[in-house]
Amino acid sequence: MKINSLSYKNTSTGWELKPISFDNLTLLVGASGVGKTMILKSILDLKKISKGASLNGIKWSIGFSTRNGDKYRWEGEFENNDFIADFSIPSETDDKDKAKIKTEQLYINDELVIDRNIDGIFFNKVKTVKLSQNESVISLLKEEEQLKNIHTEFDQIIFDNNVGNISSLRNFAFDDEIESKLLKYKELQEIRKCNESIKSKLYFAYVNQREEFNNISELFIDIFPYVEEVKVEPLAHSGQISSFFKEIPFIQIKEKGVANWIDETKISSGMLRTLLHIAELYLCANSSVILIDEFENSLGINCIDEITSSIISAERDLQFIITSHHPYIINNINYSHWKLVTRKAGAVIVRDVNEFGFDKSKHKAFTQLMNLDLYSEGVEV
Repeated sequence: MKINSLSYKNTSTGWELKPISFDNLTLLVGASGVGKTMILKSILDLKKISKGASLNGIKWSIGFSTRNGDKYRWEGEFENNDFIADFSIPSETDDKDKAKIKTEQLYINDELVIDRNIDGIFFNKVKTVKLSQNESVISLLKEEEQLKNIHTEFDQIIFDNNVGNISSLRNFAFDDEIESKLLKYKELQEIRKCNESIKSKLYFAYVNQREEFNNISELFIDIFPYVEEVKVEPLAHSGQISSFFKEIPFIQIKEKGVANWIDETKISSGMLRTLLHIAELYLCANSSVILIDEFENSLGINCIDEITSSIISAERDLQFIITSHHPYIINNINYSHWKLVTRKAGAVIVRDVNEFGFDKSKHKAFTQLMNLDLYSEGVEV
């Protein structure tokens, strides 16, 4: 999918995102605390709602297009109940403890397909049987031909929090069924489409799609030239290794002049995160939306250079929505992709930088951005 526009409001807290548009690459810049991360979380909230979550007080409107060329506008609002906590209510919770949806509309190519209001749910102008009031129609009617595609498209929104949380990646994340999944996901497109972790996908590619794995490892070695080889295999036999781990594949690197392989528990967080960022680019599904918060975290300057270049030159149909404070990243992404995030009380306002008349030279544009009061202070009066 490609997200074209978004507006979002949490009526229980008063936080609001004014309408924002997105390109294939959008870099959200601005002062700390203005709401850049919250914009990404808003997108993730809509993914949760599409899967059946009840989010108290949320009002939204999102425009997006899909791989088949259709354009969608999905909007709705949950009631605001003060006694309901401000987070996603688990599906197993009793319905009486969940917020109800007040209204919901879905337009496909400007035609109203879903209209939900106080009188019920109308699908193609025909009233449906009574359905749960706590769950989006996108989730309730996900088996309907017109809606099945939408439900699948929201699966293509990727937030690389697992890449950011290195400690969780070191906890031997492969599950007990990894070998049976290895037999299931043999083709590259199957690997890309599956909902497994990026670490598992890397293992599938290592075994079943070695050419694609080599592309990933070659880019990684370009960034870290003292590395000569990368593999994902069980650790070499050693009397010091617990029998429990002898069959578990580990990400491992071989450095020049070093006799032993270095496994993922000993690889630096920056190196491991870089490898998984690269793998994400190669092994995510076509038409994925990749959300990256504070892109520079845990990456050295040599990593930032190559990864930023890879994102800019991504050949597949991917959309990137990124936040960053790092001057190198901002300076090396053309200002036409910047969106300046500011805040006025509880409202987040995102401005297209073209309205500021920046110089076409990227270095001058960067200097002009740094000198903007709206950038440094982030607050609108």
